[in-house]
Amino acid sequence: MRHVAALAGVGIKTVSRVINDEPGVSEATRDKVLSASRQLSYQLDMAAGSLRRAGRRTL
Repeated sequence: MRHVAALAGVGIKTVSRVINDEPGVSEATRDKVLSASRQLSYQLDMAAGSLRRAGRRTL
């Protein structure tokens, strides 16, 4: 995700918003992020996401 953000010239949170289809990102920025992700053949790592979310539930 870091590489996509760097190539698109945006922050990591913006990349996250685009990938998760969250509001608050302009169409121009969304297009830049999607273009960068295609150039880098970026794919979500579901296992990494699961590990990250699981850590939030730990007391």
